[in-house]
Amino acid sequence: MSAPKSPATLRDVAELAGVSTAAVSKYINGKQRFTPAVEQRIATAIEQVDYRSNLAARSMVTGRSGAVAALVYGVENPHTAAVIKGASRAATALGYDLLFVDLLQSESPERELARVTGMQVDGLVLAAKLPPAAHKILSGYGRPFVDVNRSHAPSHAPGNEEQAAAMLGRYLLSLGHREIAYVACEAQPGNAERLLGMRRALQAAGIELEVHQVASPTAEAGARLASSLLLGQRRPQAVATCNDLIAMGLMNEARHLGLAVPQDVSIAGIENMPFARFLSPPLTSVELHADALGEWALRHLVASIDGEEAPAPAHELTPRLVVRGSTRAAT
Repeated sequence: MSAPKSPATLRDVAELAGVSTAAVSKYINGKQRFTPAVEQRIATAIEQVDYRSNLAARSMVTGRSGAVAALVYGVENPHTAAVIKGASRAATALGYDLLFVDLLQSESPERELARVTGMQVDGLVLAAKLPPAAHKILSGYGRPFVDVNRSHAPSHAPGNEEQAAAMLGRYLLSLGHREIAYVACEAQPGNAERLLGMRRALQAAGIELEVHQVASPTAEAGARLASSLLLGQRRPQAVATCNDLIAMGLMNEARHLGLAVPQDVSIAGIENMPFARFLSPPLTSVELHADALGEWALRHLVASIDGEEAPAPAHELTPRLVVRGSTRAAT
């Protein structure tokens, strides 16, 4: 019986490609570009010897693993998926491996976060709502992290959650609506900032915001809220929700209740998810540029890891109101 074959090494790749081990390492980690011919030889050699980068070994030599982790809450959420898409694109461009951890699948976010912070990763991108106990774990993490949702975090991406909600609130006011309800959700990343922005926009007009809470940031939660919100003694003229999924569920159930949108009630969301324009009627929403936000967050994180100045926020991260058929002027 033959002995198991030893894993391929950088030296094996270098010898086959006819370059130095340093060149192979720089190519793999994305630290340097070479001529197309050299890069092709290295790529071919990697495939032929079946080389697999060893994170643990790399960490022992450099003090870094070349990997970062992204914590999310529900990868099936279109907004979260777009953030991850942008982060993944930036990680690939910068030569980093990106690991995903979905806290929705964990019974204890605190325990899952403790596990991740104990892994050999160089930093974290947080795209999930974390309980207070989890932030205590982060305070002792000792490595860079970027939070894409919390504007008061030590290192945060400029998602402009508050600005987006305030923009939507001012738009509803401009339509003449004065009885405005807002659907919030503690599990929604950026919930506190969005609620604050909406509340401040209405307060500036001398109007008190009517707030309703749902347990999960889903279409099902919006549908469950519909009857109590829309069939009460005093139905709001307009409803804004903390994300488009809740708005979709609310709007769909409103139709089943015999209400017409926007004739009987205007409904609008935040995040401008891809499906928003295909709803009936198409949903008014605020674009948060989730893809660009994810890319910026990852680049910010890597700059922090390298001890460099973080890149300036891109202009495209500024929220943008997208007006569609689910809202209209008050009558």
